[in-house]
Amino acid sequence: MKSLILNRTLTIAYTNTLPYSKIDNNHQAGIEYELLKTLSEIFQFKMIFIDCKDDYGIRQPNGNWTGIMGKIFNNEANIGIGGIVVTFNRISAIKFLYPHWLDSLTFGTTIPHNHVPLDIYFQPFTPIVWLCLFISLILFPVLNLYHQYEQNNNYAFNLLWINLSLLLRQPYYSRIRLTLSQKMTIITWMLSLIILTNIYSSYLCARFAIKNYNVIDTCDKLADACDNNEIIPLLEEKTVVFSLFKTDSSIRTIRSVAHKLRGISHRSEGEQLITVQTHKEQYALVSSFERIQTSQLLFGSESFYLPPASSESSFFPLLVGFPIQLPDDLIQPFEIWIMRITSSGLMECWKNRITMTIRESFIERRNTKQFDSSMKTNIDEGFNLSHFDRLANIFLSFILIS
Repeated sequence: MKSLILNRTLTIAYTNTLPYSKIDNNHQAGIEYELLKTLSEIFQFKMIFIDCKDDYGIRQPNGNWTGIMGKIFNNEANIGIGGIVVTFNRISAIKFLYPHWLDSLTFGTTIPHNHVPLDIYFQPFTPIVWLCLFISLILFPVLNLYHQYEQNNNYAFNLLWINLSLLLRQPYYSRIRLTLSQKMTIITWMLSLIILTNIYSSYLCARFAIKNYNVIDTCDKLADACDNNEIIPLLEEKTVVFSLFKTDSSIRTIRSVAHKLRGISHRSEGEQLITVQTHKEQYALVSSFERIQTSQLLFGSESFYLPPASSESSFFPLLVGFPIQLPDDLIQPFEIWIMRITSSGLMECWKNRITMTIRESFIERRNTKQFDSSMKTNIDEGFNLSHFDRLANIFLSFILIS
């Protein structure tokens, strides 16, 4: 089979979509590029690349296709790469190789902010406890009148003021002049306060230490947020998923998201809306898990919130494969080697390598930015005569005050 394509040149239509493919004049990377490179070494064929400018391809009313799918459909390319999803309409018109990657359709949102409820200072106790505390404070003036009637001296005491001081952790030093009944009342109140204040302070410390985030981490929560006009979902218009969301789906989550869906011309537009965070609206970028995870690595972990991968955070799985325009006798050898490479774990190895490269690139950019910022700060804020004049004025002011 190798002799069938020996020294043959195959045309590859691609879009730059990490972690699947990243091809330019100086560098080539991506798990699908590495897969094609390995196949080219096995079958000894050469490759030339055609950039389709982030256009995967959709079916036109006249039956033709655009983008990568159009290149394959019109015999202008032999293989298409870039994380192309296998769908019924596509596989009905164009041949696909055996799927080599399993992805999922999920979403990424802006980083959730810490939510502090307004009634947090009333949450440590139930309404019954607050009512009993209020009734106790009301009873103190009544007891104060009774104790004043029993007083043999002219020194007046106010139990309400004394117990309020103890409630606010303020000392009272004239306890020796109190009667026995007054002392018993205050002792009972102090024992109750020990329990109440410990519970109250422990609860508040725990609530402030453990931040409460209003996280949208499931598709059902995203649908609820869309129904309540709390979030705006974003999706690229040139993808096959966009047309799927525009259909009248019977799935409640897809229907709710589609009702508020806003189409964007390019993925970078959605990434900018989410990462800038200078607006009041909250956005959710609907895309594949792998692409959002890569964007999170490119912009930093604090730029995107990506829900953990699970069935609840995924709309549906996505099968990724190569659309092809090859002779039938070459399809089976290609699929056999794709299954061998996939089962060997090389795909995961290539993905981990790309992940490490992206993370190192982000750390390098961040360190360079911090270094430039610190150098600018040191240059702009150097000690000069104006600073010396300010210190002299402060010194004179302290002398005058003294």
